[in-house]
Amino acid sequence: MVTPNVPGGGGPYANLFYPLPPRLTMLLCTMFTQGGADDMHILDLLPDDDAYALQEKAEAVLQIDGEKRAAIVVREIRNQIHFAGSARLESIDPTWLLSAVKGEQPLTIGIILSQLPASTRGKILSQLPQPVRDRIPTKEDLKNTRLEIMRIVRQKFELKFATMPAPPGEPTNFYFKDIALLEGRELVQLVRALGIEELGAAFLTVGKRKLAELLGSLGRQAAEELVTAVKETDPRDAMDLEDASAFLSRMLLGLKVEAERAGNPQEANELFQRELFQKAGLFRLAKTVRLERPTFVQQLAQRLPRTHGRLLRSYVHRVNEATIEDQKLRRLQDLVLYRVEKLAARGKVNPRYLKFTFCYWGDDQGQEQQSEEAQEG
Repeated sequence: MVTPNVPGGGGPYANLFYPLPPRLTMLLCTMFTQGGADDMHILDLLPDDDAYALQEKAEAVLQIDGEKRAAIVVREIRNQIHFAGSARLESIDPTWLLSAVKGEQPLTIGIILSQLPASTRGKILSQLPQPVRDRIPTKEDLKNTRLEIMRIVRQKFELKFATMPAPPGEPTNFYFKDIALLEGRELVQLVRALGIEELGAAFLTVGKRKLAELLGSLGRQAAEELVTAVKETDPRDAMDLEDASAFLSRMLLGLKVEAERAGNPQEANELFQRELFQKAGLFRLAKTVRLERPTFVQQLAQRLPRTHGRLLRSYVHRVNEATIEDQKLRRLQDLVLYRVEKLAARGKVNPRYLKFTFCYWGDDQGQEQQSEEAQEG
């Protein structure tokens, strides 16, 4: 199977259209079937972000020889038609799909499930009521169903979700927004690491006494990780006292009560620290994506279990009520990128990303200071 947005699936032009979404890819290809450079004025009619993205890709396409360019464009059009309407459901956490199929007719559910990976299909089926499962047709039952019907049902179902991004065919630049490429389990690992860092930024401000009170509720490894995070937090990343106190109150509120319902003390302890790190991580992630497009936020949410994805969206709405400096926001995004790179080095995120070039905003203050020192030297 050829990967969407990857002409031919490899070669020097493997990432030519990446990371354009399908609609912009098709628009660009259509422009070049009609002459290309002569139709660039169309970009003036698009939103700024779309126009900028297409301008950059159009210039790259124009650099390719005519016959080779035509072959690449035709191949990509065929590729996009083949994947038309594909929201890449296999990239969405099964809990979202489960919620979406509830209330659908068994035939519709069967058609949707037949087009999903076996592991995802099994997870969804196991959570449906037995009377519903008994009426859902199997893949064998659907073998004579017309492909057009299968496609229409899937496309209608996909309208409930944001289209998930497709990974590039070859290593390329890795920007902050490329964290949406991470698999669900990888994003969960990232969120946990961000949660520890966010707690470290809070406890650096509120002090050791408050930290000691929390450490007693954590396991040894988790406690050590948190202490290390506090020690490694850069003072400029520490929260101010009011924000730190409000954040900790928000994170701890209700968690201990929920943990106590878990049964034995060990289960309660594990539940408490797991949920604490996840909630804190989702809060930090929300701060970094607060000014991004809603589609991007939804893509991240769909990678996560639905309960955590919905919590991420609610945090985004909450943090948008406060102001933040551009420089601070960029630094937060850089810290997320840095953590992805470190997790990849540890195998917690696919090591293939180590072949990518991580693109950081950079520290403007640090760069200015280095420039001044160089001039003085």
